[in-house]
Amino acid sequence: MPSESRLGILNFSTMTSRQLSQLVTRNLFHTCSALQAEEVATTATKLSKDQLKKREIRRFAQRKAAAKKSPKDHPLYMPIPLALRFLRAAEVGQPQSQQTISLTTAVIAERGVPPLAGNVSFAKPLKDVKIAVFSTDEEQLKLAREKFNCHLVGGTELIEKIKSGEVPVDFDKAFATPEVVPALTSQLARILGPRGVLPTVKKGTVAADIGPLVQKSLGSMPFRQRGNCISMAVGKSNFTDRQILENIIATQEAVKEAIANQASKRPSLLGKTTLSSTHGPGIVIDFA
Repeated sequence: MPSESRLGILNFSTMTSRQLSQLVTRNLFHTCSALQAEEVATTATKLSKDQLKKREIRRFAQRKAAAKKSPKDHPLYMPIPLALRFLRAAEVGQPQSQQTISLTTAVIAERGVPPLAGNVSFAKPLKDVKIAVFSTDEEQLKLAREKFNCHLVGGTELIEKIKSGEVPVDFDKAFATPEVVPALTSQLARILGPRGVLPTVKKGTVAADIGPLVQKSLGSMPFRQRGNCISMAVGKSNFTDRQILENIIATQEAVKEAIANQASKRPSLLGKTTLSSTHGPGIVIDFA
């Protein structure tokens, strides 16, 4: 039969005090070595995290410094009329429906700052906005029909037609007067809600006088910061320089308003801004 030592089994009762002492010393040595290795690994991790944090702070400072530089110093800078000449040239031969002029501006914000969001009211809309108005007030219905030429106008009878499927939900925005809201909520919430066109007080689409709401929404386009930039269409290649410039100015005002309304002690900064087309390059412009 093999001995216990050959089987790797320690019999402490047969060991001398010296052997026990050597065994304890070896175990202590290995334990200390393991603890030291863990401590070194932990220290290395802490150092790497500190280095990453310093690098992030350094890069943020570089982005802030770059944002304060004049766009005219950038090698790809052009005045807007000249930029539009190049972009229109890039769209020659392309389908007109795809010839969109877009503006992209970098946003420099510290961690935890809420993203910028808002609405731009374009002087020259990119597309016709279909608006529905729900009301039992004949004066408001007349205003919606004659002055604003809204896509759908009506009261309870319009609600019933949408509910039955007789009238399709093919409108982009909807407004209502207060007295018709309960009927809208109870009968059309499941239809209009998922599409985001259910008039509610919270969304600011319910008012006794819907005139200002409709006026403001005509040509209005929402925008929202995605990642570190805001990007949105501001025109078509067949728009005149003046029309595109007016839309860019409206975008600038809306973005600056969003920055002013940010709930942060350190609001965002705007960095490099480029103007591009669907098939054209990105050209740096002055958006300050």
